[in-house]
Amino acid sequence: MNENMVNNVFYLIGELPTSLIIMGVALWMWKMPPKYGEIGGYNTKRSRKSVETWNYAQTAYGHYAAVTFAVVSVLTLAVGLTAIFLDLGETAGFVTFLTVTFVQVAGLFAIIMVIEHQLKEKFDEDGKPKG
Repeated sequence: MNENMVNNVFYLIGELPTSLIIMGVALWMWKMPPKYGEIGGYNTKRSRKSVETWNYAQTAYGHYAAVTFAVVSVLTLAVGLTAIFLDLGETAGFVTFLTVTFVQVAGLFAIIMVIEHQLKEKFDEDGKPKG
């Protein structure tokens, strides 16, 4: 194994667990959401407005993040293995690592934006369901 391959293996080892951990936590939140007022979970000002907003936010985050990060995990594995087997150079491997990290962070922010928008659409300012 040459140095580039070793670097790309380390990049994959550094990237993949993040997606898998987020996916695991999301599955847990989706199937067993934290109770209202607990420290953990999807905890924003809007999600804390009422028990209804809290429960909606926990399961919505769990669902969106589990699906999103299942896809991101598969893509991370595919990109990482491609970098290893194509023996990409150190620079290309590092750019791949940064790109995957950016996709992971962007995925989290995208999910937050979607859930906050849904909370705003489905609940009034007091946390009561609209309509």
